[in-house]
Amino acid sequence: MWKRSVCSRSALSRCFSRLSLACCLLLICPVSAQAREESAGAVAMLAPPCEADDAEACTALGYRLLEGDGVPKDEARATGVFSQACDFGSMRGCTMAGYSYAEGRGVERAPERAAAYYARACQGGEMTACSNLGLAHISGNGVPRDPVSATALFKFACDQDARAGCANLGASYSLGRGVKRNQRRAARLFRQACDADDQHACYNLGVLYRDGLGVARRHRRAVALFERSCAAQDAAACGNLGLMVDDGRGAPRDRQRSLALFDTACELGEAESCFTLGRAYQTGNGRERDDARAIALLERTLSLDPKTPSAASAQKALAIAREALSAPATLSAENP
Repeated sequence: MWKRSVCSRSALSRCFSRLSLACCLLLICPVSAQAREESAGAVAMLAPPCEADDAEACTALGYRLLEGDGVPKDEARATGVFSQACDFGSMRGCTMAGYSYAEGRGVERAPERAAAYYARACQGGEMTACSNLGLAHISGNGVPRDPVSATALFKFACDQDARAGCANLGASYSLGRGVKRNQRRAARLFRQACDADDQHACYNLGVLYRDGLGVARRHRRAVALFERSCAAQDAAACGNLGLMVDDGRGAPRDRQRSLALFDTACELGEAESCFTLGRAYQTGNGRERDDARAIALLERTLSLDPKTPSAASAQKALAIAREALSAPATLSAENP
């Protein structure tokens, strides 16, 4: 439910991930040869001003190095350039340096250093950094675990119209961490962030509509929100949408569509969806029986999250599938 955000070149909190995944996928679109040449030219133009202490040029160069845009991807150098930009006064540079150290992008993970960068950027008015520092206080990652301070940081960011701050503040109210649980307020905050195009907030709002928490239970509304977030590559949304389609809640029951959604969610890293899909291949329920494919999916389930709710069942199913795959084929006797 919690969301870490990363600054993009065009917006403060464009890219998000679940806290449990501790990553952020930077969207990189295929480009033409002409566009690559233009990017390479832009990189060449950014390097000299960056070396001359131009904070914004260093920040822009750091993004290109991190994404491999017009220059070979070099996460370690990107982190150094972001740190340099921060020293020159770019608060976005501070935020991205914090992100790099929090995620270990080209450098060894250093939570304390990440939190220090986030704190500096937050004090400089970078709301993305305030939200990420709040997440650090939720997990106790580099700073003391302190849900109250986290909630204050989320509220500060949300009050400045930072959608990540509103999404995380909604999670605080929904979970009752650092503040008294209030699902109605959580729903309002998730809706505010969702309207600002935070797709994981849309997913969280869908959960509330599905379960009737703080809002009237509306399965069709939940399905629509899950569909929106799934289209934006939110793994949890795809998995939950698959469950609703499989059950016929808010959408026509469709086993093949549900399995396709579980497949998508599994590819995106949602362990429970890998388990469900693996069992479908193991039992032949909606998929042609394939023990080898089942084994691969069950192993992925445990690899993604050894503590997932279905972990024990996955281990048992995996043992059965391995035994079935290794068993010799039974030959039928011919009549003399």
